[in-house]
Amino acid sequence: MQNLIARMARRVRGREWLPAALWAAAILIVSSIPDPDFGAGLFPGCDKVAHFIEYSILGGLIGLWALGLSRAKQRAPRGGWLLAAAILFGGLDELHQRFIPGRSMEFWDFMADATGSVTGFLVWSRWLLRRALP
Repeated sequence: MQNLIARMARRVRGREWLPAALWAAAILIVSSIPDPDFGAGLFPGCDKVAHFIEYSILGGLIGLWALGLSRAKQRAPRGGWLLAAAILFGGLDELHQRFIPGRSMEFWDFMADATGSVTGFLVWSRWLLRRALP
């Protein structure tokens, strides 16, 4: 238990989590805006593209956090849990939007969130692993 606490303290001290946490906070702030009109009607499904992009950025930041720029090989198993947390965050964000006036909870928005998270995570993780491994 003491080892776990020491590792968590090092993680917080390193602030590797900060970009992902700030981006998640930005997602929550934007999804809390009642009745938004962010380019509605540009093309069919444009909101799904926006969900995919914002969550691919989150997934990429999660990948950076999980793997870091060094010792990527040792940190790889942590990435699965963090990726699952990003997907869960997308689901909770959709649930949160159900209670915001003018917003709705949609399954396909969640699917765009999850797909974006996985895509961003895989792209950054693959790039980092290729840099770190000989």
